Amino acid sequence: MRQHSRLTFRHLSRIQVTNRLSGDPLGYVADLSVGGLRLVASQPLEVGGCYEMCLHVPDHRDKLRALDVVVNCQWVRKIPRRDSFEMGFALDRPSQAFVDLVAEMLPKRR
Repeated sequence: MRQHSRLTFRHLSRIQVTNRLSGDPLGYVADLSVGGLRLVASQPLEVGGCYEMCLHVPDHRDKLRALDVVVNCQWVRKIPRRDSFEMGFALDRPSQAFVDLVAEMLPKRR
């Protein structure tokens, strides 16, 4: 059972992801939660590796907000139909900005 609620993104609202240190594109966020994120990319990253990423989050006015995260790769699997990979990453200590982003995007509970 999942520990956190997840947000899933469709092609119109993708969050692009780059390497925070080099600026190289890594892929896009498929879903995220307070505990981590799932990345879809053309190349796999190493399981067990620690990565510094920058999430480029579009706001309601189509401006991009950059959000830095440090994540650990938990798993990688090939997506055969798309010739790409999906990877699961855990955030050890998510920043308050990341927690706020997830809270903004989750549907409000009554």
